[in-house]
Amino acid sequence: MPPSIILADRVAIVTGGRRQLGAAQAIRLAECGADVCLADLDHDDSMTATAAAIERLGRRALTVVCDVRRRDQVERMVETCAAELGGVDILVNNAGISSRETLMEVSDEEWDAVFDTNLKGMVLCTQHAARRMIAQGRGGAIVNLSSSTGLNANVSRGPYSVSKAGVIMATRLLARELGEHDIRVNAIAPGFTSTAKIGGRDGTMFHRGPGETERVFARLALKRQGEPVDYANLVAFLASDLGAYITGMTIPVDGGFTIP
Repeated sequence: MPPSIILADRVAIVTGGRRQLGAAQAIRLAECGADVCLADLDHDDSMTATAAAIERLGRRALTVVCDVRRRDQVERMVETCAAELGGVDILVNNAGISSRETLMEVSDEEWDAVFDTNLKGMVLCTQHAARRMIAQGRGGAIVNLSSSTGLNANVSRGPYSVSKAGVIMATRLLARELGEHDIRVNAIAPGFTSTAKIGGRDGTMFHRGPGETERVFARLALKRQGEPVDYANLVAFLASDLGAYITGMTIPVDGGFTIP
């Protein structure tokens, strides 16, 4: 039998932890033995419920309000996690927002909002978490959330697609920079997900357009949509010793959507 994923005595930060993908990742990490810091823009009932689910598994849960676009808040998030839970061993850069604009129509405000969250926020969180990992001297694992739209041109999500392609290159660069400290940096590229809404901002969600479900299904090799746990399973694997010799990679988890 292959070894189980074991993350005992490790501490993970999951940004964007109050919605479905982040919650699934946090719970799966806790099921594997990690204590988890959940970070998000707001603390709401769903974040409280996820923290309670983690504690029912016998793991510690910490909730932190953090805007990943703000360096001061990111630094406070990392330091709070280290102080309360005893360090930082895993970072999951899950926080992100979507966009339904084309590159020809996108406004300055839309562009800045998407890039500041999806790309700048990911780099800021990595900077501060990696510095903590280096100081601890026991290595670490960072998993970034890209997207299948970062691998394929999707006209209807122009700035989002470009930002997620940027996550892929940033993952490669950070893997090069941090490898000497035994810190692995990888990304996953989720595909078509079962949730009927795409992550938005300011209380607004992006709904799928007419016929989008049918068009995407026609391209899937596995004839089902992805579930949050499908992505969480790979996050846990990459965070564990089972992925000890994997770094700088972006792995599609999309049911075959990006098969050439």
